[in-house]
Amino acid sequence: MIDIEVLRRHLPRRLRDGRAIVLVTDGANTEPPPGAETETVEAFLRQPPGPRVPLVVLPDTLSALDTATGQQLLGGLRDRWADEVLILHRRDDERWGLNDFLALGFRHDPEAETAAPDHAVYRTSLYDYKLTPDWLNARFWANPEMWDKARW
Repeated sequence: MIDIEVLRRHLPRRLRDGRAIVLVTDGANTEPPPGAETETVEAFLRQPPGPRVPLVVLPDTLSALDTATGQQLLGGLRDRWADEVLILHRRDDERWGLNDFLALGFRHDPEAETAAPDHAVYRTSLYDYKLTPDWLNARFWANPEMWDKARW
C-alpha cells in the first residue's frame, strides 16, 4: 500500500496543499486517497488539463502501459501539464530502468521510498529541475576591478 501523505511530506510546501491527481490505468477498482482526484490515463491524455496541475502521482501506472504511451505521458506531464510529478514504479518491472527515467528528466528520490518500500520513486519539478551552475554568477561576469580602467 502506498501512503500518499508520507509522499506529500517530501514535497515543497507550495505543493502539499494544492490539487493532486492520481493517474491510474483502470479507474473502476481504485479509490482516491484523501485530498486527491483519480483519473485514468486514457481520459487524461484525451482531455489534458488547461492550467498546470500542482501534483500528479503515478502509482504503478507505467507497468500497465506500453513504452511509447508511457514516454508520451511522462513527456507531456513534465513539459506542459504538471508542476510536480511523482512516479512510484515497481522494482520488479524490467521495461523501465533508472536510465529511462533519467533520460526523460526525472530524478531518483530515495528518501520518498519510505512510503512504498517495494517501489522506486522518481520525481521532477518545474521549480528545481535545473541546478544553477557555479560559473553563472556576477563574480565571473561583472569584472568590477576593470571598471573605468579600460575601454572595450
